[in-house]
Amino acid sequence: MRDDRGALIVEATIVFPVCLIVILMLLYLGNVYYQKSRIEAIVVEAALDGAAYCADPLLRAIESSEGHKVPDLGAVDYEPYRYLGGLFGGMNPIEESVSSLIKNRIGSMNTGLFSGMKPTGYSNNLQVKYKSSFIASSISVDLEYKIELPIRLLGDRENLSMKFRTHTEVPVGDTPEFIRNVNMVDDILESLGVEEVITEKIQEFRKFVNDFFHK
Repeated sequence: MRDDRGALIVEATIVFPVCLIVILMLLYLGNVYYQKSRIEAIVVEAALDGAAYCADPLLRAIESSEGHKVPDLGAVDYEPYRYLGGLFGGMNPIEESVSSLIKNRIGSMNTGLFSGMKPTGYSNNLQVKYKSSFIASSISVDLEYKIELPIRLLGDRENLSMKFRTHTEVPVGDTPEFIRNVNMVDDILESLGVEEVITEKIQEFRKFVNDFFHK
């Protein structure tokens, strides 16, 4: 019982495989989160591009033109009153553009440090939406995907995989467009003869508030 010859070999046969598995798992997980960070960067960049396209349609025309030159005025669709149009699907082309941009960039990604670790399932789980409340608007991107690990448990036919979800929302800022929309509403109210009535009611409300606080 006191003879410990060969004990080191026995301990090594137990510890070495465990340490090797732990190191491999750390490398695999590191590669997974490296891929995850790349996808999140792609989503954020595409959302920023979409917000810029919403604010300035001319930007899209410049980027799509040969040599990135400013096109002629007649060749540009300025999409007037885009904020109002966004409430009724007027931003669908930009949503599709952002969605296509994300899919193409993720599809062109490599597998990182290990083969077979390319993101999957993102094509059917991608939602790009233009949100508008007239006063404020934003581009929202929701994406779900999974990354497979080159590991398969005993008895399983599929490799282990990790599922991720990312959400990005970027505000759209276009003050001149908002002013144009307000002017359009003002013109409509004036043509309908409602502006004077609304102005009168607002003045009555202001007078009521002033009287109330100065009693």
